[in-house]
Amino acid sequence: MTGFLDAALNRITMYRLVLYYVAALVAVALIGGFWGLSPADPAQLALSVMIVTATCWAVNRAFAWALRVPVNTDSVHITALILVLLMPPVAARDHIGVLGLMVASAAAIASKFLLTVRRRHLFNPVALGAVAAALAVGQPATWWVDGSPLLLVVVVIGGVLVVRKMQRFDMVGAYLLTSLGLALATSPLAMIGQTLQFSVLYSPLFFAGFAMLTEPQTAPQARAPRILYGILVGALSSPNTHFGSFYPTPEMALLAGNLFAFAIGHKGGYRLRLKRIERTAEACYDYVFSPDRPLRFRPGQYLDWTLDVPTPDNRGNRRTFTIASAPGDAEIRLGVKFHPAPSAFKQALARMRPGDMIHGARVGGGFTLPPRRTEKLVFIAGGIGITPFRSMIQHMMDTGDLRPAVLLYGATRAADISYSELLDDARARIGLRTVYALSDPEPEVDPGHAGRIDCALIAREVPDFRDRIFYVSGPRSMVRHFQKSLAELGVARRRIRVDYFPGFA
Repeated sequence: MTGFLDAALNRITMYRLVLYYVAALVAVALIGGFWGLSPADPAQLALSVMIVTATCWAVNRAFAWALRVPVNTDSVHITALILVLLMPPVAARDHIGVLGLMVASAAAIASKFLLTVRRRHLFNPVALGAVAAALAVGQPATWWVDGSPLLLVVVVIGGVLVVRKMQRFDMVGAYLLTSLGLALATSPLAMIGQTLQFSVLYSPLFFAGFAMLTEPQTAPQARAPRILYGILVGALSSPNTHFGSFYPTPEMALLAGNLFAFAIGHKGGYRLRLKRIERTAEACYDYVFSPDRPLRFRPGQYLDWTLDVPTPDNRGNRRTFTIASAPGDAEIRLGVKFHPAPSAFKQALARMRPGDMIHGARVGGGFTLPPRRTEKLVFIAGGIGITPFRSMIQHMMDTGDLRPAVLLYGATRAADISYSELLDDARARIGLRTVYALSDPEPEVDPGHAGRIDCALIAREVPDFRDRIFYVSGPRSMVRHFQKSLAELGVARRRIRVDYFPGFA
């Protein structure tokens, strides 16, 4: 069941999944309102959708035109629909309410362009828009989306899918436990049941955690900081948290958490100019960029890439790709594979020529080398999953890292192998041993190992496998397969690191 679910999630981008999530909530609220199953009046909700969507679209277009920057169209629609679910629906004659929606929408979109440091958002746009509406016209967010059992079902089911897609259960779990735990701990004993019922059924607890805490541009990426981020936002947004007579709202708690995330995280985005394109294997290419400023990362980490796609499809104009270059390189490499019927993003990437620009942001990921050089390693790569290992291996050569390492590289044919020259160089310089496993080798090619990487191959080529740390990178189905296989071999779970890429092309 989980395999089927993950395969389905891998076919869409994270932004498109969140868009479907909030759109489904608006649709259910609209339909449920006709039978009294939703707290929103259908006519008022429909009007709110039109006002917020139109304002967000107009402000976004104006800033994008003025600043000449590409924008993520899915992000604009997500911002609009979340605002609809937070701000109270309005009637046509409610001039203050209409003005509040317009102020919240304009402030949310404007913050993406104005409240930035090196093109990185400082604040969650929706949270900032809601606070702006409250301060400017006295129209606070009501979080009405958490006001009915029907909507709660959709909030939780859709939210779990989003968190699974993003792999942020640790952060959201820390937030939920902290917020709920503080609420119960600070309530009188006689009101524990009532507090629990309110927190679960009628408070912003779940929607704030699933739809807003996970906003990728303003949340930390490393595991420890994102758990601390969840704890901080959960503590500040707990219903009984107050500072004298001041009770912070959930949107204020998010803004405070955003400041924390910015203080400990990477400060801003990058503009990368294409220098050249190198063919590395069949349908695989390295795009080599010159960044506008030094990019700090550890080998194996990823970067969000945003490209100006004239007509984006349902997979959006933003992708997360591993950085294929090493930290010591002056240039930044993006390794990609082009499949048949590529997405609009990949089509735009294929049209890039030297001098063209792409935008990068949000360096992150914990798929990095262990700090102790005494640790022995095994790298298992499937197809284009070799890219994080290219970064690691180049870094090991640059720093004279001679720790024992074996690379098991699975591909269909020899023509599908990338970076063979670099791997040969690593063998001579740092003793890296590479074993190629070809599932469909050409007749004239000695495959090294004919067939897929399996437990027998691992045991034969790496006899001391129980003493090594395994790194596995490739499609999610492959990664899950090796997690199970290595566990069956007796490799401790704590010695297995995984990195997978989504299935959309």
